[in-house]
Amino acid sequence: MQGWAVPPQGPQQGVTIGTAPAAERSVLTPADFRKVLIKRKWIIILGIVIGVAYAIFYIVTTVPQYEAIARLHIDLSRSTNIGIEDLIEQKLSGGQDAGEKLQTELRIMQSDSVTMEVINRLDLFHKAPYSELFAKQPYSGQLSPAQRYALIHAFQGATKVIVLPNTEVVEVHFQNRDPSVAANTANAIVDAYLDRDLRSRYEGTTRVSNWLTRQLSAVKKQVEDAQKSLTDYQRQNNLLTLDGQGGSLLTDSLRTVNQQLAEAEADRIVKEARYKMAQTRNPDLLISVAPGTVLSGLRGQQADLMVQAAQLKSKFGPDYPKVRELDKQLASVQADIDAEINDLTKRFAEEYNAAVKTESLLQDRLNKTKQDAYKENESAAQFDILKHGAESASELYDSLQMKLKEAGITAGLNSNNVDIIDQASIPPFPVLPKKQSALIFGFLGGLIGGIALAFFFESLDDTIRTSDDAEAISQLPTLAVIPHFVITSRKGAPPTTPTAKAEQQRLLKVSPDLVSYVDPQSIAAEGFRTFRSSILLSAVDHEPKLLLITSSFAAEGKSTCAANLAISFAQRSARVLLVDSDLRKGTLHMKFRLSNRAGLTTLLSRESGNDAYEKPLPDLPNLTVLSRGPIAPNPGEMLASRAMEEMLAQWRSEYEHVVLDSSPILPVADTLSIAPHVDATFILVRAGITRKHALIRVREQLRRASGRVLGTVINDVDLRMENYYTYSRRYDYGYKSNYGAGYGVTDDEK
Repeated sequence: MQGWAVPPQGPQQGVTIGTAPAAERSVLTPADFRKVLIKRKWIIILGIVIGVAYAIFYIVTTVPQYEAIARLHIDLSRSTNIGIEDLIEQKLSGGQDAGEKLQTELRIMQSDSVTMEVINRLDLFHKAPYSELFAKQPYSGQLSPAQRYALIHAFQGATKVIVLPNTEVVEVHFQNRDPSVAANTANAIVDAYLDRDLRSRYEGTTRVSNWLTRQLSAVKKQVEDAQKSLTDYQRQNNLLTLDGQGGSLLTDSLRTVNQQLAEAEADRIVKEARYKMAQTRNPDLLISVAPGTVLSGLRGQQADLMVQAAQLKSKFGPDYPKVRELDKQLASVQADIDAEINDLTKRFAEEYNAAVKTESLLQDRLNKTKQDAYKENESAAQFDILKHGAESASELYDSLQMKLKEAGITAGLNSNNVDIIDQASIPPFPVLPKKQSALIFGFLGGLIGGIALAFFFESLDDTIRTSDDAEAISQLPTLAVIPHFVITSRKGAPPTTPTAKAEQQRLLKVSPDLVSYVDPQSIAAEGFRTFRSSILLSAVDHEPKLLLITSSFAAEGKSTCAANLAISFAQRSARVLLVDSDLRKGTLHMKFRLSNRAGLTTLLSRESGNDAYEKPLPDLPNLTVLSRGPIAPNPGEMLASRAMEEMLAQWRSEYEHVVLDSSPILPVADTLSIAPHVDATFILVRAGITRKHALIRVREQLRRASGRVLGTVINDVDLRMENYYTYSRRYDYGYKSNYGAGYGVTDDEK
């Protein structure tokens, strides 16, 4: 059985400082959480006690409060006006949506005006708890600003108005120590709110009516002025309309001139075309544009003569008299044709010029008419503005007159949109204090506060508690975990049998904290055997012989650990030497009940011989103990001397295991003198005592001294703090229950 140790992984000759992997964990695991709870359980219990005590104090000191509830339905979609609702609703609501309106109504119920109305109605000045506000200055019918503020604040603190989810149902809650006062006040809040709502609506309608009356006179004057301005402007700008569509004389004239101009332009184009064809002097073209003229007859006559002349020329020749006569006739006809063409050309030119002149005159008239139309349009735009203003003023006047008549009726017929669903009744049971809830919250609050405080103190605690802490800080493997054990008292009934007497005599030869000898079946003794096994397994081929056990400071259990380790080795029938190398305050001689007249100091100073070695346990003859001897004046020089080196070499050859109990490293430097000469050094860490920085400092000093540190040993450990410990009731696993952890302290000595 390996016990609660963490042996090195595989055979090795030694572990050099700084080579072990770091065991830092940045995440808090459930096991770490459990360790903190176990370690700081009294802080957590104290937090729970304080929380529950506060809850009990709250329950005892709180005056019972009764809560009355009134329910009402606020229907914001219900119309309360006839004809003038848009104007009044807009004035009263300010354009809010349904949700905002409902919240507004809730705020009105809790307003100062409603509060004071209820207080005055029910005369709460003389009823508890409000009467207590006038203890120093009695109520005389007038409230000072401070009294009014305190009274309203106290009343509103007892009032709660809520809207039931997804409904328009509003609940009015009121708390008081008197159930009758609570019910009456809740109903009074509803009544005061209804009265204020109805009064507000009536006054709002009346204000609108008065405002409309004042506005009518101003609007009437505005209508008259607008009509007069419109008439004057129409007269000044000569704006005469012809029809209901807004047509005018100038508009009609512009339309006529524009049409005439288009006709003149078309006529001019036709005459220009005839004139240009006449300029070509082509009779055929002229005949096509002037078919009824003489030119067409002359052209036919010319054609006949040309046919006759051609026939005669072909038959009789050109000198034929008849041919000559025909030529003369052709010349005469051609002359007539030319004259006719000239006449037509002249006529077409005159017609064309006349058409151009007519078009130009019409264009000038159109331009002038356009300018007049532009001016008229400007005047018409201003006229339309004045006309629209006059019409709007007239319509506003008519509308206001109608609204004024409606307002008079609405002021009297305005109804409420609030229905009372449930009147508040007298509550049978108080709602405060809630005892069960208070106790639960007190317990949970104390638990949470205690856990928070536990983790706060844990963050301030820099001591090493578990093997995980030691490995994370030192980066060295933990070879063994020695549990906390309590030394069993040896007092009791005297033994009656020879065997019992012999056993008692045997146990009296050593200190009770040497559990490997006194109680070898205990779990603490198993821890030391685990330490022994870890050393043996660290180097199977070459077991370390010279073993040095040291620590940061005194009272961390070095002597107890060294003695129990030596006994564990001796129980394997190995030759073991236990040396007390703490020449200042060594205590091994007290643990084995030895004389301290001779020891290591006398051996180093050549004052004694082999008589300094003693065998204190007859049943373990292979265990030899060398106490420290008398206190030397120069222990550091003695341990660093040549004689000490020779003695270490001698022990290496004579014994299988040499266990050296040394002095703490941080107070004195004695141990650093022998650390380089031993095979393995073990740093002892006492759970809850050794600090993290002290362990790091010891590791660094041993490193500088070239010490071969094999690992750490965690002493006086609460095994519930170890993550791998899973037994929930007892530490033992088939061992006797009478074991403990102590360092020379019995139950009677505590």
